[in-house]
Amino acid sequence: MIHPTPRLRFAPSPTGPLHLGGARTAMYNWAAARALGGTFLLRIEDTDQARSTDASLQIILAGLRWLGIDWDEGPEKGGAYGPYFQMQRLPLYRETADRLLASGHAYLCYCTPEEIEVGRKELEAQKVGFTGYNRRCRTLTDEQRREFVSQGRQPNVRFRMPDARTMQVHDLILGDVEVNTRDFDDWVMLRPDGVPLYNFACVVDDIGMRITHVVRGNEHFQNGIKQRLLFEALGAECPQYAHIPLILNKEGKKLSKRDADTNMLDYRDKGFPAEGIFNYIALLGWSFSGDRDVFSRDEMVAAFRIDGIGKSPSKFDEEKLRWMCGEYVRRWTPRELLQRARPWLEGAVPAAAFASHGSWLQNGVACYQERIAILSELAGKLGWLFAMPPLDEAAQKNLAKEPAGKQWLLAYAEHLAGCNLPPSWPADRQGVDDAVALPTRKDAAEPACAFWTPAAIERDMRAFVERLGIKFGSFVHPLRAALTGTDKGPGLFDVLFLLGKTACVERLQAAAR
Repeated sequence: MIHPTPRLRFAPSPTGPLHLGGARTAMYNWAAARALGGTFLLRIEDTDQARSTDASLQIILAGLRWLGIDWDEGPEKGGAYGPYFQMQRLPLYRETADRLLASGHAYLCYCTPEEIEVGRKELEAQKVGFTGYNRRCRTLTDEQRREFVSQGRQPNVRFRMPDARTMQVHDLILGDVEVNTRDFDDWVMLRPDGVPLYNFACVVDDIGMRITHVVRGNEHFQNGIKQRLLFEALGAECPQYAHIPLILNKEGKKLSKRDADTNMLDYRDKGFPAEGIFNYIALLGWSFSGDRDVFSRDEMVAAFRIDGIGKSPSKFDEEKLRWMCGEYVRRWTPRELLQRARPWLEGAVPAAAFASHGSWLQNGVACYQERIAILSELAGKLGWLFAMPPLDEAAQKNLAKEPAGKQWLLAYAEHLAGCNLPPSWPADRQGVDDAVALPTRKDAAEPACAFWTPAAIERDMRAFVERLGIKFGSFVHPLRAALTGTDKGPGLFDVLFLLGKTACVERLQAAAR
């Protein structure tokens, strides 16, 4: 037997943004298609006309693109099996429904919502164990149908479920499962206006688009039973189903808006690296390897297998997500980090710093590369480079802690003023800036001023403190407070290196005053 080329799909409804669960479903289908050498298509299930919007569609497409999930067929791509919007496929649904009516696998239902509810309550009172539609229209006579039509009733089309058939179904994740059709309703396939419901449209489209595998949430398992029977009624081969477990919060409860952002683009706008988000979502139910969690998209494709997805629900952990994003931040060069973070830095960093002092600014960014997880965090950390911020409470305490602290700061300011050192930004640094890079970075350049490097600053400062006859630890706390306005931040010697002579002297004198 010649197996068909694998074809998988992601089929969102454009009624809201791309959320965490949807992104994972798309990712697993995409990865499986790439791993199997098949096709990944995007189908838009827009039959909920009251809630479907083009704005939601564009948000979904942007979210997929941001995550690096590309599709081979679908919106903006086209393909041989379109249209890829369900509302453009209505004639196909009508034609298929007529086939099923003719074969006896479907029937017309004229019941009103009120009649259906009455029938449901009657079954409930009888305690028969089934409380769905009572199937009253299954056996209508021609005369009864004519009476309903004369009343102006517009019928739904219902699928005729087998009465009590035991089914053994195989799921690529759940394994072999036994179900009985007596627990299922005769479900509505097509509304009177010709708009299909989910289970019906899904099967018609999967047949028309030659879908071979379907990876989706575990909440669709019951739908899968209905769909298997519909494939059978249409004489078509059913795709291989894989129903993936839910994503829960840290406490093991259903994930809510309080636990995670509901829009993938919110993560983008907050500065989360797309690679980190992709990597983390991939691990919500699937394991890359036993010895590492950080991997690339290409590595995921090479390792991905549908049957490798676990059966147990996974837990979303914001702390681990941030840790993983930080791992990617630390992999970039300072130049890459600055470029990626620039949209969040535009309002906090003077334009001239980007234009004329790129290497210096990269060094400032590099000081925080080990300390951040998301790009938006940088903007609030670099202000001290350009202007002395107000002293926070910890800085005020450090300045007041040592009675002789003011004299130490004035003495060190006088010491620096007498050194032949580069001035601070934004003064004209006479070409020094673009030649200087922190020597701890692999991509560092030779400093233009042999003394003004973090290592040289440390040696000189220790010698100065020794001459004063004080403890080094007692000196550095008021010094950091005077230069940055806080007790936190990058290494103290990097602070002096970045500020330069003029700014250091001015801030030390101001703090002493």
